[in-house]
Amino acid sequence: MMKFEKQIVKEIICSKPRTIVKPREFFIAWSGVPTLAYQGFTPTLLDIKKELEQKIPGIKPENPGSKWPKTTIGALRDDEKLSLDDLCLLRKICDKFNTEINKKNFVFNIDQLQVVVFQCRAIEKRLATYQIDLNPNEFDDNDPPERHIEDVNETMKQFSDSRLKEYWSDVSRPGNRESHYRMPHIESTLIYDLPDSKDQPSYIEDFIKEVNKKFPDLYCWFAPESRHMTVRALS
Repeated sequence: MMKFEKQIVKEIICSKPRTIVKPREFFIAWSGVPTLAYQGFTPTLLDIKKELEQKIPGIKPENPGSKWPKTTIGALRDDEKLSLDDLCLLRKICDKFNTEINKKNFVFNIDQLQVVVFQCRAIEKRLATYQIDLNPNEFDDNDPPERHIEDVNETMKQFSDSRLKEYWSDVSRPGNRESHYRMPHIESTLIYDLPDSKDQPSYIEDFIKEVNKKFPDLYCWFAPESRHMTVRALS
């Protein structure tokens, strides 16, 4: 990442208020990837994404996967594939822990964002991390805009009980296995690093234990200290 680009990113972030992100549900994404999905990006985070596109010359189009906020917590091991029965059981596990999400109503407070130059897509290995504080004197806890919530809803509906047979073709597609996330790959991105594992909601580890119990050795799980929410890729 070039010096002037880093300065642009810093100026954008420093001008924006502190904000939040709220967990919504566990969601099995395409290629069987387990994620913790959030309710949506607040206006502050959406403004940051928009200004990055406007002010960084030649920035690549946004990846579809960062248009809805989530934390990717693992991946299928290489050569593994989910059956429709597997997907149905994972839906039941997600339902169980989504009840916990709703009950605990946990909120991540975002006081700073991180520009990361990573060595693998799981961000378990980093070349550099630059912490950038949001404006400490302002705070945005507004709900995500209605249009954005509608977009997130449409994504989540793919994994609804009534659409599992249809969705299975996307969940069972090849790619995005363990090697995809852990093989060497250098890129820069803007993220929110989740706090230390002790300060993360306990239902994340409980979900992982339940999946491991039902599906031994099917998934690899990324290191807790690498958990993050991508705001937008920068290169």
